[in-house]
Amino acid sequence: MSHTSDIDATQPVLLAPVSIPKPWGREIWFTGMETRGESCVVLPSGKLPLSTYLSHDPKKLHGEQPVLLLKVLDPKSNKVSGDLYFEVHQEKREVYVVTHIDKSAWPSGVGGIRFGMSQSKRTEYKTDGDFKIAYIDAVAQYETLRRQIDEGDKINHAKQEQLLRERMDAFTHMRELRVGDVVQVPTWTPHALQHGVRVIEFQTPVYERYILSFAQQVITQNHWDTKQGVEHMSLDNPPVETFEDLGSGIERIARFDHFNVWRVRLSLGTPLTLPAHIPYAVCMGLTGAVTFGDLSFAAEEACFVPCAAIPNTVIRGDEAQLLIAAPNL
Repeated sequence: MSHTSDIDATQPVLLAPVSIPKPWGREIWFTGMETRGESCVVLPSGKLPLSTYLSHDPKKLHGEQPVLLLKVLDPKSNKVSGDLYFEVHQEKREVYVVTHIDKSAWPSGVGGIRFGMSQSKRTEYKTDGDFKIAYIDAVAQYETLRRQIDEGDKINHAKQEQLLRERMDAFTHMRELRVGDVVQVPTWTPHALQHGVRVIEFQTPVYERYILSFAQQVITQNHWDTKQGVEHMSLDNPPVETFEDLGSGIERIARFDHFNVWRVRLSLGTPLTLPAHIPYAVCMGLTGAVTFGDLSFAAEEACFVPCAAIPNTVIRGDEAQLLIAAPNL
């Protein structure tokens, strides 16, 4: 293990991720700092926990601002067992970039995310209140059976479980996803990434959610939050993502209060520098090899650029793509 004496705030550092098991697969945290696991930075002399690194000199390292969360969601390829929680967030903002779709799960190469509620189903009810009541009832019936199964009921409930799950899911909307697609998740928008769809995720470092439903046992809490989540969730179609072309191969694919995200296409011989006003940057490779000064990394590898390193860091790549996230980017 490295020591804080090895920290050089004027140099970008490679991020060493930690893998967190989930009922549906795993999350790979690049800037995660929790009791369940913590990412590290890689210094010349070895690895150092990210929290230790960031606390060494907060002003020079991250401008004394909270560091956004970067992770990869890597669901199992099996249908249902690889589908994530159907949930909403009150504060947390998320953006997904699809990097891989398992052809064994999705032979056409088109995956999905359960995203928002079914507008056709909504029209079957006189009021939105009636729609919500019917959805809560469908979820409650499924949850009752789900708990019986999770608690070890020996009766074969496979057919009943499928029927109740399909009835519940009929209230929701499934959006198609392809490699390269971007999904911005607004607050109070129900969503659940589906099996076999791998994404890079940037999010605000706020750890809150309301679980509306889940087709297997919830491990992280002993209850669902259906009534609270449904009370506040948006029933309208989420807005279609719009990107801002900033020129020089840069497009802003997310603009949030706490951070923004660029998708960058680098050409050989065309260097890129970061805006001097940002307090730090978290960067991940998409395709090809990228260099940040003397630091090189490849697809799904990531680096942290400290505040003091921003003015002097030159980014290069030969037909490479990467994602860069930072406050006010």
